[in-house]
Amino acid sequence: MPSLSHSLTPSPRPIDLSELRVKPVVEIRDLLFPSDLSAECSHAFEHAAFLADRLQARLTLYHAVEIPDPVYAHWAFSQSHEIWCRVEDSARNILTRKGETLHVSHDVVVERSNAAERSLVEFIRKTQPDLTVMGTHGREGLGRLLLGSVTEHVFQNSFRPVLCVRESEHRGPLPYRRIVVATDFSLASRFAFPMADLFARQFGAEVIVVHVIPEGARAPQAEVPSEAWLWKFCAPSFPGLEITAQVHRGRAWERIVETARVEKADMIVMATRGHDSLRDRMIGSNTDRVVRHAPCPVLVA
Repeated sequence: MPSLSHSLTPSPRPIDLSELRVKPVVEIRDLLFPSDLSAECSHAFEHAAFLADRLQARLTLYHAVEIPDPVYAHWAFSQSHEIWCRVEDSARNILTRKGETLHVSHDVVVERSNAAERSLVEFIRKTQPDLTVMGTHGREGLGRLLLGSVTEHVFQNSFRPVLCVRESEHRGPLPYRRIVVATDFSLASRFAFPMADLFARQFGAEVIVVHVIPEGARAPQAEVPSEAWLWKFCAPSFPGLEITAQVHRGRAWERIVETARVEKADMIVMATRGHDSLRDRMIGSNTDRVVRHAPCPVLVA
């Protein structure tokens, strides 16, 4: 048998996947940064400014000034009217100063509202930003139910991608190098894949895909998804990228958070399927709980 060195047809050079330039199926051209002027929002602004600069996207800085219900006619003619005008001017000045630090085109929008979260969702639906970047306070229990979370309200009702930012436990310099992507094999969970692909491709990040088998699941062993099966399910959505598949058992949100912590992830990407019951409204869906407990920012798509 002739040796390979004598072959008339040269062996093709192995393909280096890093050389493949695959264009993401989604793009980010317009970013929205809503702010309540708190410390959490200041940290979120770092991410919004970084992304706007890296992606050369236009950034809108937004604040809703909550005012008393205008149906109370006496308010419009009282001193309170002047006070709230000053509050509005102050918010605009703060956001304008932040905008002056940017190196991309930007707008500042300050509007009056009876309910900040409702006005923000309406603004997102009207302007359709490619990504909203906002801080999260991570409220818990009854306080969360009564006071609400503007961030959770936005990603549950705006139907647009939202990057929920809190400071990473292992905070290092941006950009994002390790991304955990959660999936339950549903169509809804795949809606998050294009955004994960965009971030991974833009920043050369490793993708760690995670599936959690629910507690008490008693499916036959042959039907339990393996890590090889999970890899095959996700790989077509991340062509040319390095991905790792992990399958765990337990409560979904806990194992997703634990994986992000162990892997020192810079971002978790997942979809939201909404609330199914009163219990979910009290405790929160898996996505809500991940956002509140994650050791890094969570992109809800």
